[in-house]
Amino acid sequence: MTGHLYFVGIAGHAMRGLALAARDNGYQITGLDEPAAPPGSDWLDEHNFVWHRHFDPVQLGGVTAVIITGAHVTKDSPVIIEARRLGIHVQSYAEFFGHLTQGEQVIAVAGTHGKTTTTALLAWILESAGRRPDYLIGILPFNFSTSVRYAGADVAVVEADEYKASSLDNRSKAQYYHPDILVLTAVEHDHPDLFPDLASVETRFEAIVSALPKNGYLVACAESETVLKIAKSAPCNGITYGIEVGDLRARNVTYLPEGIELEVERDGEMLGHLAVNLYGRHNVLNTLAATAAALEYGLKFNDILTGAATFSGAYRRFNIVSDTGADVTVIDDYAHHPTEVATNLEAAKLHFKGHRVVVVFRPHTYSRTSALLAEYQAAFANADLAYITDIEGARETGNAPTVSGQDIVDKLTMPASYEPDRAQLIAHVTAAAKPGDVLLCLSVSGHQDMARELAVKLKTIE
Repeated sequence: MTGHLYFVGIAGHAMRGLALAARDNGYQITGLDEPAAPPGSDWLDEHNFVWHRHFDPVQLGGVTAVIITGAHVTKDSPVIIEARRLGIHVQSYAEFFGHLTQGEQVIAVAGTHGKTTTTALLAWILESAGRRPDYLIGILPFNFSTSVRYAGADVAVVEADEYKASSLDNRSKAQYYHPDILVLTAVEHDHPDLFPDLASVETRFEAIVSALPKNGYLVACAESETVLKIAKSAPCNGITYGIEVGDLRARNVTYLPEGIELEVERDGEMLGHLAVNLYGRHNVLNTLAATAAALEYGLKFNDILTGAATFSGAYRRFNIVSDTGADVTVIDDYAHHPTEVATNLEAAKLHFKGHRVVVVFRPHTYSRTSALLAEYQAAFANADLAYITDIEGARETGNAPTVSGQDIVDKLTMPASYEPDRAQLIAHVTAAAKPGDVLLCLSVSGHQDMARELAVKLKTIE
């Protein structure tokens, strides 16, 4: 493979992983990331990438393609204007990875929730079984050294996002992967900046499912009526999964401080006992989804047992960041949708029975917070104490705020406060902490690594 690729937003998890994979396959790589910060910026430097914080047209000299992400650029960005003036092809990372994996058997994981964990677990199950898959995962899985690998394997495991491929391409990322096996975990209203209502989300997923080949296979969550409705669009066979319903079911689930144990049953036949270092009822479903896809791919259940037992999870997916024996157990997670908030809080109650659960939540984007505001009241039902921060604008930064964290607080019935100042927030959380507390820090960006800072402060409470 030859060519000079210029990655815009190169410090992001998927982008830097894909840049490394492309470089390992013979491409020359340079890039741009104006808002880059650690750990992404440090990673790029450690891996000797040539990249820039500010764009200069000279950087496109010799470039054969520009690779972009969903939110970093617009059609009016100087880099896009210059690339088009020079006749350089601009494409999303999804389109590029889809091109790389043409000819491979592709297993894609789609859905509003659960994509990252399910994709990471499935990739590791295949890896531990000796299949060495290519993969693309939106965040770093702890069992691998990078979030993307491309080595021309027979099979690729891909996290398939329904959101637009880039700011220049409203088609879904998932469209570009052409899966043979598709996992559909959940369908709910999200990304209101692109999808005005649930019906528009359903239409998107119906397009993804209906594009499966006739000899393909659909793995669908039986606990979601919306998923089952969309599954009817599939032109191929499939399997459903769930705890209470479905072809593949979980039995005798046990929630322990160190993870989940369950028995797996298919069509009434007990396959065996499985343990995995994940947390919460939602991760029982994610484990079943990965199991169903692995079985369809052709693995034996014993292969799945081995992979699940050695799975280490993914970055900022219910990561316990406090030391063993600390007075307060601190957990860091990416949760931002009300359903994700609810499942994380439920997981804390299931795995740490009898402990007070405290949550620090940073809402993500004004559009999502406003559109889903009514759902937050139920989302925090398992919290004993809640702190809501300012809203992370992300791609909407600069827009006039239409909603604030106080609006969420006003919906809650448990003790809760609005804390827009980070320093005061940390002071208030630290002062209110009690030995035995379980503290969840939920935000997309990590709020400047707040969870680890609080873990240090709350290791010992006097």
